[in-house]
Amino acid sequence: MAILKTICAIAAVVMIGCGGKSDSNVEVVPPRQYQSMLDNDPNAYLVDARKPDEYAAGHLKGAHLINWLDTDTFKQSFEDFDKSKTIYIYCRSGRRSNEAAVWLAGNGYRVVDLKGGILEWNAEGMPTE
Repeated sequence: MAILKTICAIAAVVMIGCGGKSDSNVEVVPPRQYQSMLDNDPNAYLVDARKPDEYAAGHLKGAHLINWLDTDTFKQSFEDFDKSKTIYIYCRSGRRSNEAAVWLAGNGYRVVDLKGGILEWNAEGMPTE
């Protein structure tokens, strides 16, 4: 019974940590809120942090492919980026985009990350190209 309580406590901490704001000022939002924020932000810059083959299989309209796994190229892509723009970022499940978002936020960029990535986006029936 004690083991079950410990597992439940750890699960609760993990679940609480997966939503809202991360420790690095990255806003993590669910798909419909993400879309609404994109639609209402004239300074939005949408980034797909996945690999090229994943992007080709379907991506959000207007997304710029900047592969986080090619970290050096990813970081170079933002050297002269206008920091007045908000970067909206996503990947497949949210892990890669959150890593990238933490790096971006740590370097002074405003970042919004898609909770659950494109998997959650697709599960909610949201559009892709």
